[in-house]
Amino acid sequence: MNPIKILIVEDEQLVADDLRETLEDLGYIVPALVASGEQAILTAETLRPDLVLMDIRLEGEMDGIEASSEIQSRFNLPVVYLTANADRATLERAKTSQPFGYIVKPFDERILVTTIEIALARHQTEVKVQEALIVAQNNQQIAESKSQKESQQFYMAAHEFRNPLTTIRLSSEMLKAYGGQMSEQRKQNHLDRIVSATDTLTNLLENVLTLGKSESSNFVFNPRAIDVVAFCEEIVHSWQLTLNEQYEVTFAANTKNCIAYLDEQLLWHLLNNLLSNAVKYSPKGSTVSLLLNCEDNSVYLQVKDQGIGIPPEFQAKLFEPFQRASNAATIPGTGLGLAIVKRCVDLHKGEIYVDTILSKGTSFVVQLPLKADTLSVELTSCNYL
Repeated sequence: MNPIKILIVEDEQLVADDLRETLEDLGYIVPALVASGEQAILTAETLRPDLVLMDIRLEGEMDGIEASSEIQSRFNLPVVYLTANADRATLERAKTSQPFGYIVKPFDERILVTTIEIALARHQTEVKVQEALIVAQNNQQIAESKSQKESQQFYMAAHEFRNPLTTIRLSSEMLKAYGGQMSEQRKQNHLDRIVSATDTLTNLLENVLTLGKSESSNFVFNPRAIDVVAFCEEIVHSWQLTLNEQYEVTFAANTKNCIAYLDEQLLWHLLNNLLSNAVKYSPKGSTVSLLLNCEDNSVYLQVKDQGIGIPPEFQAKLFEPFQRASNAATIPGTGLGLAIVKRCVDLHKGEIYVDTILSKGTSFVVQLPLKADTLSVELTSCNYL
C-alpha cells in the first residue's frame, strides 16, 4: 500500500512544522506546507494528496472553510479541520462544508490518528460507491427514463445510509481507542449515538423495504372490512403514549361506526407516516390532529399540524422518494414517508390533497373508497431497487 500523503494548510510556521514532524513520525507523507486558502487549492490540484489538514483562520482573503468547500467540490478530497476555533458560530459554518473531521488544538496524537484514519476510510467508501454508481449509470444510458430514475433512487438510498454508518463507526472507534480513559458519561454519550444511528438505519431500511414491496410485481393488495374509527383511535392512542406530553395528538370523527374495505397494513403505513411527518415538522407543545369523515362512497382522513409548512417550489416533488424541502434540511429525515403514503393511496385507487402555509402548518387529506372493486387484486409494477 502506498504511503498516505497529507497536505497541511496552516499559517503559523512553527505549528505547521510541528504537525509535519508528528505526521511523518506516524508514517504519513507531507508533500507540502501552505499558509493560505488560495495556495491550498493550487497545491491540492497539483499534488492531489490523500487528505488535507486545514486550519480555519488563514492568511489571505479566503479562509479554511471556503478553501475546503472548493477543494472538496473540485477535487473530491477529504478535508479535516485542525483549528483552535471551537466557538459555536465557527462550528456551524464548518458543518456546512461537510468536513470529514474536526480537531481542536492543542490536539492529542491518538485523536489525530483516529480522525485521519476514519476520514480516509469514509472517503474511500464514498469513492467506491460513486464509482459503482458511475458504472451503473454508464450501463443504463440506453435504458428508459424509468430505469434511470431507479438508478438515481439507489444513489439517494446509499447516501442516506452513509451518515448513520459514519456515526456508528466513529463512536465505535473512539470507544475502542480511548474507552479506558473516558468518563462514564462520555462512554454513554457514544453509546447513545450508536443506538440513535442504529434506530435511524432500521427506520430507513424499513421504509425502503416497504416502498419496494408495494412496487413489487408480485405484491398482493388485500382489502378487508375494517372499522376505521377503531383503527384510527388505536393509532392515535399509540402516538399519545409515545409522545407523552411533548405534543397533543387528537382524533375526531363524524360517526361512531365506519366500515371500509381497505388494506390494513397499507392503511397503517399511510397514517403513521402522515402523523410522523406532522410531529417531526411541528414545534413541541403544538397540536397534531387526525380527522375522519365517512360519507356515502368515500372515507376522508385528514392529518393537520401547526408546523413549518411546505415551500411552493417543492410541492411538485412532494411525493417523490428522497425529496426534502429546503426548510427541512436541519430536521432528520429520509424523504421516504410521503412517497410511501402516495403509494398506499394509489393502491387503494384513492386521492391525496395538501393544503399548506409556511410557518403556519400543513393539512393532508386522503380520500379512499369505502369499498374496493375486488377483495384481492394482484398488481403489476416495476421493482423499486
